[in-house]
Amino acid sequence: MTAPAPACLTYQLQGSNTRHHLPLKQLLPNVEMNGGYLTSWPGHISGEIVQHKRKLQSSNVDKHHGFDVIYTDNAPKPRFLEQLEAHLRKELEVLDLSGPNAQEVKLQAYREVFEYFIEDLKTYKLLLSAIKNEYEITLAHQRNRIRELEPLKSMLVATSENCEQRIVALQLEEKLEMKSLRRENKELLKKIDNLMVMQDSLKTQVSKLQEELAAEYERYRDQRDARKLLISDMNNLRYHQEESQDSHVYEAEAVEDTVKLKLALKVTRADLKVLQVELNAMKAEYGDVIPRRDFEALDKNYNELIEKNDILLKQFYQMKQEHSTLLEVNKLITLQRDKLNAEVELLKTKMAGDLSLNQISDIPIETDEDYFEGLGTGEDVIVYLRHDGLIKNVNLGKENITTVLKEIWKEKIAADLQSGTRSNLPEFFHKFLQTKYGDTALLWAYNLYYGCRNNQTDEFIGLFFSIINGIVDESVYHGQIQLISHLLKALTSRDNSGKGFLSKQEFSHTLKTALHNKIENDIQELISAATIQLGDGKKIQYKALFEENEGGKAGAFITLLQSQYAAEKNKYINELRNIVAEKEDLTVADLKKAFLKIDPSIDPQILATYLTQGFQTTKEQLDQTGAVDTDTVLDRLQASDVKRSGPRK
Repeated sequence: MTAPAPACLTYQLQGSNTRHHLPLKQLLPNVEMNGGYLTSWPGHISGEIVQHKRKLQSSNVDKHHGFDVIYTDNAPKPRFLEQLEAHLRKELEVLDLSGPNAQEVKLQAYREVFEYFIEDLKTYKLLLSAIKNEYEITLAHQRNRIRELEPLKSMLVATSENCEQRIVALQLEEKLEMKSLRRENKELLKKIDNLMVMQDSLKTQVSKLQEELAAEYERYRDQRDARKLLISDMNNLRYHQEESQDSHVYEAEAVEDTVKLKLALKVTRADLKVLQVELNAMKAEYGDVIPRRDFEALDKNYNELIEKNDILLKQFYQMKQEHSTLLEVNKLITLQRDKLNAEVELLKTKMAGDLSLNQISDIPIETDEDYFEGLGTGEDVIVYLRHDGLIKNVNLGKENITTVLKEIWKEKIAADLQSGTRSNLPEFFHKFLQTKYGDTALLWAYNLYYGCRNNQTDEFIGLFFSIINGIVDESVYHGQIQLISHLLKALTSRDNSGKGFLSKQEFSHTLKTALHNKIENDIQELISAATIQLGDGKKIQYKALFEENEGGKAGAFITLLQSQYAAEKNKYINELRNIVAEKEDLTVADLKKAFLKIDPSIDPQILATYLTQGFQTTKEQLDQTGAVDTDTVLDRLQASDVKRSGPRK
């Protein structure tokens, strides 16, 4: 009875349900046939795997890992190796390598040979099988990865094309808008030039009409005087004619009364002189007077020209405002385009890496110097800075920041005066941005906030930044403005001539009077700062000391005045601190007593204001306010507008 046939090993290709059988082990040589050990061929031949002396033999079969190379060395190959190579060549010749999965089919032939090799190596079978399995698992994993990334690749390509099309469309739209804006700008400039030419022409016509009117009036006066002289001559001739007719009657009497005639002549000449004086006075008084009819006609023409000019000016300002609005819209579109470009570059960068869709969505967008990163939308973030995402950095200069902040202060002071109450600066800042800039309010908020933070060394910008962050009370700004306004008013009152100049003595005396709490050294420092700013002259042009330069920065005089204000406040608070240093908690009575001790002449209303600032309460509730930590009270006073009222003790 024959023994049953041994079981045959099988294998299965990736992606196929068909199983293939390996040849029986008896059909291939066993390693045990070679003496129970692995041969060292070709290690015993000159210590090299491939000998230098070899020739290549052409073959109709594609080259596969050097198996078409025939070695001409005398040492023979092991029989088992020759059989494996022969089997591999046979399998490769039979396979169709022109299909789409040629590499998979060819790999299967090598897999079979490697299975034979593993099966006959009893000692290394487990290790080699483990190595082979890891390679198979790795190949399967890589196939799965490739299959997963194929849709992602298509999606990224489509996204990139879409973004490119959007960019091209935006660029084309921007070019058309820019052309339209340039054309409108040219038309507006032409209209403005025409209006200016028309205005100059009207001015020329008015001047010419005034000259013609003056000449006509002068001609009229000459004709009037000529008529009067003619009438006078006619009257004289008539008088002489009548006198000649009656001369024979009065001839005798005239001879007799010569003294009477001389006296009459003298009186007549005196009357003529008086009349001449009156005539000259009337000419002097009414020399510039024109006829009422001509004056009314000129006045009517002038009023019509004024109305036309006002209408043209209104149209011009309206066009100018529309042009500014278009420029802002264009700037916003440019910002949006830059952001889209940044997103496209980010997508391109992510496409370059071998990442899955989930991995790409988890990567955070990092900002660079052209963008600000949003601070989030939490409750701990200031209202006007609550945003997630990127904000364009327009790189505002110090001059632009100063201009906007001055406009904010101006609008706030006007609003406070109208309402009768002082509003909160951060809230007003938010409302101002929403009202003035609309959709771009968030952009301006971030640029102004970080611009102020980066320019805190500037006295004006640093004070504004400290106030909106709650570090300093708004009263500090108003106190400085009040001090500067008070000093300018005092200097103006001292200037009797009204020309804006004061002598050094008058300037020094006014400083001592207006700033009565300052010591002599502080007054001399202010005079020196004024001399440095204006130059060493006999007189001081005091109004120039309060002017700002082109960058919106105050001069040396105002800067020193503000510095002295801060130093005096610190000294005042330190004196107060020394008195209450031994107390851990302060009551309203303790703080009031301390103020009266260092500043006995302080006004009661001002003292009540300081007490409300220190205890953060109202004047009506001061009596019910309990004790507060001493350092907390002093820090609140340090952040407020607190200064000495009377002279130093």
